[in-house]
Amino acid sequence: MFKIASSGSSTSPQRSRSRGSSNWMLLGAVAVLALAAGVFISLKSSPDAPLSPTTTVAEVAQVTETESKCPVTGAIRSLIGGSPHHHPVAETSADVVTAAATNETNSVRIATLLPFAADQLIAMGVTPVCVPGLRGVTPEVWSGIPTVQLDHSAGPNLEQLIAVEPDYIVTGSTYAQFMPHIASVTKAEIVMMDVESIDSVFEHINTLGEICSRPQESQQVILDIKSRLMPPVSSGQGEPIKVLAIFGTPHSFYAFMPDTYLGDLVAHSGGQIGPEGLVSHKVYKGLAPLSMETVVEYNPDLLLVLFHGPEDTSRAMFEGDPLWSSLTAVNENRMFFLADDIYAMRPGSQMDLAMTQVNGYIKDVEQRLQ
Repeated sequence: MFKIASSGSSTSPQRSRSRGSSNWMLLGAVAVLALAAGVFISLKSSPDAPLSPTTTVAEVAQVTETESKCPVTGAIRSLIGGSPHHHPVAETSADVVTAAATNETNSVRIATLLPFAADQLIAMGVTPVCVPGLRGVTPEVWSGIPTVQLDHSAGPNLEQLIAVEPDYIVTGSTYAQFMPHIASVTKAEIVMMDVESIDSVFEHINTLGEICSRPQESQQVILDIKSRLMPPVSSGQGEPIKVLAIFGTPHSFYAFMPDTYLGDLVAHSGGQIGPEGLVSHKVYKGLAPLSMETVVEYNPDLLLVLFHGPEDTSRAMFEGDPLWSSLTAVNENRMFFLADDIYAMRPGSQMDLAMTQVNGYIKDVEQRLQ
């Protein structure tokens, strides 16, 4: 076993005896070590024998080395704390974490500055990451959703938009001038939509369904709305009712044009909104400035007023003004006031109610003029 170095070819008897004695002693030591090893192995294999600290550390090191071969599983187990050897539920927890991560990745964050879009998304079962801040009472279904303040001159609050981290921003053309900068800062995709007609309501709902991957839900919302709408009124033999719809006060106002949501509701009910030849405002799309002379010349059969304030106050202002009170519609009580929530702030959201109201006003005037 051991090689002993020698200085010559011959060996003396004394050195031979010493080497033989050393070999016997070495063999004896090996035998003792072998016996001790056998006893140690026997003790370790016994189920009743406790593990020594050295053995325990060795086993943990072996488990750790085995687990580290899968970096993904190792990372998940590091997050949840534990190993499958002592916690069998760890594998199930990993599946849950993976599924949750997948759902989070597939979710789309939609910020809407358009009240109509917020209402339709919620109807589809999708909660937008923010809604526009409105004056007065907001819809109950918006409760708990962050709001973004809007200003016609300064645009949407950029800090509030950044905070909600949107993937899409849905807005009307009123804030179009601010969108390039907002898009560059938020990295969100801008979706422009204006409720300009009855058909545009359904087109926009389809678009929202595509964005949030809810095509079936969007179709169901459309079917539900259509089931509550009144059929269009066919034009009779006589002249249609002349309608003037204004937004504002007796001294500062705009007229709704035919190619607007309200104009389409009037046409759907058999009326005709006017006067003709108006030019839309550059910012407030679908609203046209006009002079009081034009109003008096048009002399509508029906006057619809959208006024920010109590109806009694608005009525008193129009009836007390010499020019407005000269109109036949004002003198004969054919002036009706529209709720700004339905026709201005959230047009399209309660289309069945708006259509029923407009239809009722036109029918009432038709009966009076017969």
